[in-house]
Amino acid sequence: MKYKHIDAMLHNFGHSFVSLMNYVDDQYILDVLPELARHSPGYEIDINFANGQVSPTGKYPEVLHKSIAYWKDWLPKHIANHRLEAERLSDIHVRYRLVKMGHEIIVSTTDDRGKEHKVFVHA
Repeated sequence: MKYKHIDAMLHNFGHSFVSLMNYVDDQYILDVLPELARHSPGYEIDINFANGQVSPTGKYPEVLHKSIAYWKDWLPKHIANHRLEAERLSDIHVRYRLVKMGHEIIVSTTDDRGKEHKVFVHA
């Protein structure tokens, strides 16, 4: 496995998740996330794609859960397409945070060597 491919895989996954390709039930997920983050502590939403959980805990719209389920199911194939081994990576997180001038999207994981990988996605 080429560890140098992890950052590219994370970037591509995060960019796909917040892109216009992520359209569920007549809504773009990128339009849903800001409103959810606005009402969250720290103005931030964290999605764990290993288990589909959203933090902070709370009630989230069904459209978000449908989207997460779809991308969670697709993630192992995406990892394999980058010639990586999913079992060598910890949970993959997408963190959406509101900041003064818009938003910040960070996708992260830790590999089996203990190295943290974190990439910023511009959307």
